[in-house]
Amino acid sequence: MFNRSHFLGKFIMLVILGLLTLTLFDSNPWWKVFLFAIPAVLLNLFLTGLAVQNSWPALVTAPVQGVAAAFLAYLAGLTPLFRTTSGTLAGFALLLGVAEYLLAGFFLRKNHE
Repeated sequence: MFNRSHFLGKFIMLVILGLLTLTLFDSNPWWKVFLFAIPAVLLNLFLTGLAVQNSWPALVTAPVQGVAAAFLAYLAGLTPLFRTTSGTLAGFALLLGVAEYLLAGFFLRKNHE
């Protein structure tokens, strides 16, 4: 259902937003954010697949994807290897939700070609 460019696009988006929030404000090393982005992209693609299958609107799907990725970061933050704060998680979820909403048409259009 998803091709490599779809995975790469979401991966790059999550890495950039993770670097802007999780690295800048919580002082996580960049390589930890890269490693965190891999399962976050897989979760994101799973939710995108559910949204396409169930015909959910982008206005519903985008915030769910942002909150899911922030929750995954929260779970990673429970370990001593990754630092998170509630403000950074909220900002990460908000930024990711807005980015997903703005890019939903591009990702879905690219998927159906």
